[in-house]
Amino acid sequence: MRRITFTSESAERCQLIFGKAFAGRLPESLKIVDSGFRKVFGERLEDEYLMPGGEHVKSVDRVFEIYQAIRASRRNAITAVGGGSLIDMVGYASSGHTDIEKLFLFPTTTVSQVMPALKGFRVNFEFVKDLLSFNCLPDKVFIDFEVSYREYACSSKSVLIFPLLVALSFDNRLFKYLFNVVVSGKDISAEQWEDIVFSSVKAYLKGIETGRFVVGTEIGRLIETASRLKAGYDSSLLFGAMMELRLAEKFGTGDSSVTEDFFRVVKLLWDSRWSSRIDMSSLVDLVEQKGGVR
Repeated sequence: MRRITFTSESAERCQLIFGKAFAGRLPESLKIVDSGFRKVFGERLEDEYLMPGGEHVKSVDRVFEIYQAIRASRRNAITAVGGGSLIDMVGYASSGHTDIEKLFLFPTTTVSQVMPALKGFRVNFEFVKDLLSFNCLPDKVFIDFEVSYREYACSSKSVLIFPLLVALSFDNRLFKYLFNVVVSGKDISAEQWEDIVFSSVKAYLKGIETGRFVVGTEIGRLIETASRLKAGYDSSLLFGAMMELRLAEKFGTGDSSVTEDFFRVVKLLWDSRWSSRIDMSSLVDLVEQKGGVR
């Protein structure tokens, strides 16, 4: 079991704990569980409250639903068990609730593991992506290698693109290693996966400590808002990354060879379930409403 302690600018601390088989050993708390994960995991967690995952759940209405669950449970600690959208919503709700003293996260998707929620929690409002936010840290984040490896091995190898995106943003050496893994076409073992996730999280922490963002984050948010939240998070983030890289290349601030390498792995790893189109006219209108590109 490995641990990393992250300290925010306000001196708050969060412990990230890496290991296996955490689901049955989570701290005593109210557990808000993604119903999709529950179907895969197959076992009921103690004191669980099921909610659907996905971007559409990140609403104020769902926040009030969590408040009701907190009142019924009479717990002073809460654990979010799910992907990034559910984690955002539970974190936002608990951050504004004075009865909650401890917040724990158990991310169940690759993207939510390699980009843990350490920059605050956000919910959508009136079809605007992440309009409302609370800036605070969870107390602990439990990163279970087996959970994300199951997603890679059994559901979609496309999820490897998210460690690649983190590496592209913050760690050139890790990016080159992952690029070579992808183009080799070889499957990744469980042991390799542990190293990939751990190294990606370390790179992500180093990046956000210096105030940087994952490439594609800001444009990805605009894409989702322009689509009235119909564009998926995964494809919006990747489209945002590709647009940022092309713009950087055009203005002479990017590495064209790295850009081409990233585009190559996107073609190799793109999941057919992700949206392959974006509404550029709506995106341009939104950018103009916000004062244009600065």
